Amino acid sequence: MISDIMWLKRMLSHNVRMPMSVINGYGELLRQGLLSAEEQREAIQNICDNITYMDEVLRVVLEDSTEGVPMLETVDVAPLLHRTTEYVSEVAKKIPLRITVRTEEPHMLIRAELIPIMRVFYQLFENAIKYLEAGNYISIQAYYVEDEQVLIVFKDDGKGMDEKETKLIFKEGFRGKNSKGKPGSGYGLFDVKQTVERYGGTVEVSSRKGGGFSVFLMFPVYREEEAERA
Repeated sequence: MISDIMWLKRMLSHNVRMPMSVINGYGELLRQGLLSAEEQREAIQNICDNITYMDEVLRVVLEDSTEGVPMLETVDVAPLLHRTTEYVSEVAKKIPLRITVRTEEPHMLIRAELIPIMRVFYQLFENAIKYLEAGNYISIQAYYVEDEQVLIVFKDDGKGMDEKETKLIFKEGFRGKNSKGKPGSGYGLFDVKQTVERYGGTVEVSSRKGGGFSVFLMFPVYREEEAERA
């Protein structure tokens, strides 16, 4: 029973906090009347998208569908990265942070599940944002490696961590020295690793004290034309 409660708390804290921040950010802009008519429509759409996302997360929690065989679908990570970056942009502006995203192609396909991959992106944004200060940046890049892999890199210029901590970063429940006074349970990157590996991918990190933090996600490329010939 205790383990079930801890799992539920972990799932909700790591998968609801960021979209709630996004919704609150856009809601505040709407409340203050700071948006044009077009910006209002975009804000409302982003709010609705994040409510849908949280509804899917809650469905996963209630059905405990993280177990068993994944229901794979074609996920286009290029527009998903751009869209997720757009969602968190208002949260980043409050610090403020600079966020840039660049994808080698407008469409880059993998086989996975949409909501868990979006959760990974949100978790990486949340992990970076809570440790960064005004003037820092987050850079996201996605490109092909030998036409066989999609490499996604989340990089920031924050305080980073030493080599000893970096080796423990994917350990369940681990929190680094910089986490004192910060929200979290130490399961964010652990969950990222579990999710990425669930879809045949790999995840690594690179950091040094005072030298920023980088996360490297690698997924097998999915090509629809090859699947049709199979």
